[in-house]
Amino acid sequence: MSDRAPADRPSPGDAFPAGGAAVVRERSSVEPEIAVVLGSGLGGAVDDDLEPDREFSYEGLPGFPPSSVPGHAGRLVMGLLHGVPAAVFLGRVHFYEGHGIGSTTLIPRLAAELGATTLVLTNAAGALDPMFRRGQLMLIEDHVNLLGANPLSGWRFRSGMPAFVDLSEVYDRKLLDLAESVADREGVEAGRGVYVAVPGPSFETAAETEFLRRAGAHAVGMSTVPEAVAGVALGLQVLGISCITNVAGAPSSHEDVLAGAKAAATGLRTVLSRVVPEIGR
Repeated sequence: MSDRAPADRPSPGDAFPAGGAAVVRERSSVEPEIAVVLGSGLGGAVDDDLEPDREFSYEGLPGFPPSSVPGHAGRLVMGLLHGVPAAVFLGRVHFYEGHGIGSTTLIPRLAAELGATTLVLTNAAGALDPMFRRGQLMLIEDHVNLLGANPLSGWRFRSGMPAFVDLSEVYDRKLLDLAESVADREGVEAGRGVYVAVPGPSFETAAETEFLRRAGAHAVGMSTVPEAVAGVALGLQVLGISCITNVAGAPSSHEDVLAGAKAAATGLRTVLSRVVPEIGR
């Protein structure tokens, strides 16, 4: 985690995180150590392991648009996840929903404002590398941003300087090693790889899939990167986990993605059940 004081962290200059935190704290006394974002169809990975204190619809949080994507409940649950105080975001805001790149950073900004120090990002992704199959996990070791926009655009430090943030190590190596060792120990099929974010919402053509593969990516999706970049800028430790739900370049639908997410949720739940308590320590 960054050693910068909160006052030294960049911001786009709005009051959304402070306003959201005020709404949450008015109804919940949970002080989260960890924030978890559950992607398309992955809410079931915590259903039996989350002890809720209070729930909040995204529409009731300042700056948050309503969720418009099937498989994204659009709710923040404050409570205990595997015994650890947590902010669990069921669904996210995507760039393709049309709210602007800034909206994709609302979750990590609120998480940081609430006091979380670790951000766990999960997503549904299409396999680019044939070594990954539907239902497997890919632990994100790096990413490529092909969204066509930087999530820190317009952010500034208090001095007025733009957010020149070091991204040489976005995904925390200790957390990555921990997740990998847990998967190995528990028999969960998982590998490391590079995630590439594309704008969406259409799926990739065969030619685009080959281009992304040759660019060095192992899985492709339409999210996560803006949250990870913003998380690093805000001093959070970031762990990213992709659930392989389909094969990029082959015929796909959102229904296929949701079905694939259901297949991968068991492995994700197992990894989270061991990783989250370790983070809490």
